[in-house]
Amino acid sequence: DALTIRRRRGRLAGLLVAICGDILHSRVARSNIYLLNAMGARVRIVAPPTLQPAFAERLGVEVFHDMREGLRDVDIVMMLRLQQERMHGAFVPSLREYFHFNGLDYDKLSVAKPDALIMHPGPMNRGVEIDSEVADDIDRSVIREQVEMGVAVRSAVLDVLSRHLPNNAESS
Repeated sequence: DALTIRRRRGRLAGLLVAICGDILHSRVARSNIYLLNAMGARVRIVAPPTLQPAFAERLGVEVFHDMREGLRDVDIVMMLRLQQERMHGAFVPSLREYFHFNGLDYDKLSVAKPDALIMHPGPMNRGVEIDSEVADDIDRSVIREQVEMGVAVRSAVLDVLSRHLPNNAESS
């Protein structure tokens, strides 16, 4: 995700990134928060209180519960899916209500910077966390590029790590 942002914006330092959605159950959110903060970006998390970890403020992020407030003037909007398979209980009243208040559509996106990039690590639940038109916006959505960069980065990491295996480990 950081590579995609850097390729598109030329830097991470100083950018304002909003990570929105199911922060509580997301490994992607925590990884991105740590990396983006380390690279000098300012990070916001935007989610209903039931989908934010209790320790959110200690992550070095700004915390918002309202999408329009949280997206104001951001450079990057990263949406996360509801991870219902990890939910044991009612974290949201309904998927329809979740989209109404927390799903990314053009109305909510209108408060971000006009050239704000739209990201989503996938898999995507269209009509739940993101509107299809927004997800497919050819000028602003970098979701496909984000997925391609993720595969390339993971492949490169595995290649580098495999070069440091002891010789006998390669044959097992």
